[in-house]
Amino acid sequence: MKTNLKKAAALVLASTMVLSVSQMALADTYTVVKGDCLWNIAKKYDTTWQTLADINKLANPNLIFPNQVLQLPEKETPAPVVETPVVETPVVETPATETPATETPAADPVYLTDLSVVSNVSTANALTFVPETTDYTVNVQSDIYGVKVTATAPEGATVAINGAEAVSGEGTVVKIADDYASYDVVVETPVEVVVTKDGASTTYKINVVRDCDTETYNLFQQLEYVDKETGVTVPYCLYVPSNYDETKEYPVVFALHGSGQRTQTVDMVLKRYQMATVWAKDSEAGKNECIVLAPQCSTQDDSINWTSLQQYRAGTAENAFELMDQSKAAYNLLLKVMDEYSVDKDRVYMTGLSAGGFGTYALAIEHPETFAAIVPVCGGANPEKVSALKDMPMWIFHAADDPTVNPEEYLYPTLEALDAAGIEYKSTIYDKGTVFSTSAHFSWDPAYADADMRTWLFEQSK
Repeated sequence: MKTNLKKAAALVLASTMVLSVSQMALADTYTVVKGDCLWNIAKKYDTTWQTLADINKLANPNLIFPNQVLQLPEKETPAPVVETPVVETPVVETPATETPATETPAADPVYLTDLSVVSNVSTANALTFVPETTDYTVNVQSDIYGVKVTATAPEGATVAINGAEAVSGEGTVVKIADDYASYDVVVETPVEVVVTKDGASTTYKINVVRDCDTETYNLFQQLEYVDKETGVTVPYCLYVPSNYDETKEYPVVFALHGSGQRTQTVDMVLKRYQMATVWAKDSEAGKNECIVLAPQCSTQDDSINWTSLQQYRAGTAENAFELMDQSKAAYNLLLKVMDEYSVDKDRVYMTGLSAGGFGTYALAIEHPETFAAIVPVCGGANPEKVSALKDMPMWIFHAADDPTVNPEEYLYPTLEALDAAGIEYKSTIYDKGTVFSTSAHFSWDPAYADADMRTWLFEQSK
């Protein structure tokens, strides 16, 4: 082997240039605009939404507000370049030996076989799934507080939803904010689904966008009525069509809220669910124009409700169906509104949910001459008095697995009594698992979203 040696020579530079000491750049900030969520902000700045939530100490990462200033993570600047003398060393030429190249085969990509997102309103998938498509947006209505995400993976693959292991083909409920501040903003909830198999993984991102109904809330007046008969003060929300014409006669929807809104501010009668707002939205769109009256059973006393429901549960009343003064005062308020506005007295409708469902049955039994039809949701009627409803069109809604108003205790005895009295009615009983967020008690979500029910109601007349 022939070796050629080059004479070593040391070349030393006259000076050494030091640019700077490695340091961290100052952190930047970002001002939130309408429609932002942590996930899309993080994507812009090459970070994660978890990092942004941690830096900014966000108690609820799903809740950020326009004009909110967020701190961004610091970025490292390149280390300084230090020029050092170059010393040439002898180069020894050696025979080249070829090493056979070995290529590591790339892992086959892995995709979900199915991905679905559903809410209480519909069992239909809210997105159109394509395995190779990884980014989706799903819109839900203003009273949805959770979606069920179901990811189905190929055999041998694992699935994680928002970092937690999930069972392939089984739904995982992802919660959506329900604090007071979230009712007047569009809420975006990021969902991340990762499927992994044999070292390969694919990440699917879903942005769940909950609608905001502030414009509809603003259509209602928030007023107060003092009832002379009972002495009860009734806060209430009243919608009158924007194009109200006193030469026309308008149907009235009388809506009774549930137990939870008794101790809250009166606007929560509108914001918690669409019991009252759905009728106003239809009316403003020119469909089923009407007046909507939503009174509040305002109290800090848990024993007070539309009916004796709370007292019965506490063991201080014989049944859950007797009207309390709050219902009597609310009914007198209804009569007052019917006198003050141009109302079609043959088309006065009543609906209510949970405790309001009990109130709906009880007031219809007490005043069957006033109402053209009723829609009680997850409530119950006094089986001994349902004969008063013999000429009352009604559409009853309930979930078969309602944990709060037990169907065995309230729904089925009501239906059996109606059947025994030969009274016709319509009913929708949701199968177990259909209503899941916040619980199966929330059957009012699909009930008020049912356009067929709303059309049916306005077809009824005395």
